[in-house]
Amino acid sequence: MKNYALVLAAGKGTRMKSETPKVAFPILKKPMIEYIVENIEKSVIDEIYLVLGYKREVVQEIIGDRAKYVYQEEQLGTGHAAMMAAPILGELEGNTFIMPGDVPLIWYKSIDRMFKVHEENGNDLTVVTAIYEDPQGYGRILRNPQGQITGIVEDRDANEYQKEIKEINTGIYIVNNKKFFNLLKDLKNENAKGEYYITDMIEMMRKDYKVGAYVVKNNSLVMGVNDLYGISKAEKYLREYINKEHMLNGVSMINPDTITIGHNVQIEPGVTINPNTTITGNTVIKAGAVVGPNSEVHNSVIHERAQIKHSLVYDSEVGAETTVGPFAHLRDHANIGAHNRIGNFVEVKKSSTGYNTKASHLAYIGDSEVGSNVNFGCGTVTVNYDGVNKHKTKIGDNAFIGCNTNLIAPIEIGDNVFIAAGSTVTKSIPSNSFAIARSKQVTKEDYARYLIKPKTETLADKDNK
Repeated sequence: MKNYALVLAAGKGTRMKSETPKVAFPILKKPMIEYIVENIEKSVIDEIYLVLGYKREVVQEIIGDRAKYVYQEEQLGTGHAAMMAAPILGELEGNTFIMPGDVPLIWYKSIDRMFKVHEENGNDLTVVTAIYEDPQGYGRILRNPQGQITGIVEDRDANEYQKEIKEINTGIYIVNNKKFFNLLKDLKNENAKGEYYITDMIEMMRKDYKVGAYVVKNNSLVMGVNDLYGISKAEKYLREYINKEHMLNGVSMINPDTITIGHNVQIEPGVTINPNTTITGNTVIKAGAVVGPNSEVHNSVIHERAQIKHSLVYDSEVGAETTVGPFAHLRDHANIGAHNRIGNFVEVKKSSTGYNTKASHLAYIGDSEVGSNVNFGCGTVTVNYDGVNKHKTKIGDNAFIGCNTNLIAPIEIGDNVFIAAGSTVTKSIPSNSFAIARSKQVTKEDYARYLIKPKTETLADKDNK
């Protein structure tokens, strides 16, 4: 028999105060729903169904064909959302894992354990519960003297005795498809909101079927995210889990409370991460690299023994033993070769460099192919934009680009070229050439006295006034 997942992700999430669907809201730069789908994919579950409603196209663009979709045009409660999938899942042999789409910390190993308990106990419905010291706002689990679940009462409907119960409903269930979804058609909406609630299925199913529970030990794994404060709490837990895993794997983190590592980041043992550093996306950092302090790396590859200090690296690659920063910016698929120096206030955009190339300070390299052993003087700019289109600059090996040089693209600079400081180069330069493109200096001796009136007043004169 197959296992299925049904993720209830149709709501808008008005408490997020955002037009973005709640399940698409980013946590550590990754949509909430993606964490859920990734963990379900790693678990014993075979197929995923998402119930979508508000801005469904946003969620479908994120997940693509990794899941199948059903639609809830009008949101009338969790039971109503499950009804949307009943015609499909009710015909399939097996069990379905039902969960809200706002529980991003769910872990695949926990899902596997839930299924194991469900199957070993022969349950037709397993309710996933948790023990909260402060259960306010959550539905309470009702049990009979024998410890069997008899129902769930919502916080607003609970009496004083029931409010003292600390076992709460997480909104996560495992159900037998045939039994649950075929009985779901009898679910009523006789409540103040006129909505259908899965919680009412507990009492309905226990009459003829076996209902059990799985109590989670780590409450953070089943925490729901309802507002921006909840996002911050989820990020805090994720940061702790991720950082701990990397440190146990041999990554040195200086002041880890200030370091944020994304869920998909790969870091090899022997890497050092300094304070106030954020690494996200599908970044890969290889052994011996040092990242930070005060740096951000996203969707990039940092090779062996490279150093990134006080800098931004987005969608780029940094070669082995290359130093970047302080205050450098690599973006849009910059590909920096090995043993390079990209220094203070240097920006590299959509460009590649060879071996041992240096731009030590105050330079812009955009839309360029740069060879090996090239030196960019301070203030060098590859002028890639003519106001309408972007153009390419090509620079060969062993070129020396003097300070304050403008290279007006499209242009090619050959090998072993020397360009004098202060040049604005508009034509390609062949290999082994010296180029100078600046106005001739004219010095008129003793001429300044006609332009500048001498200041004869002294400090003593000012004091005497």
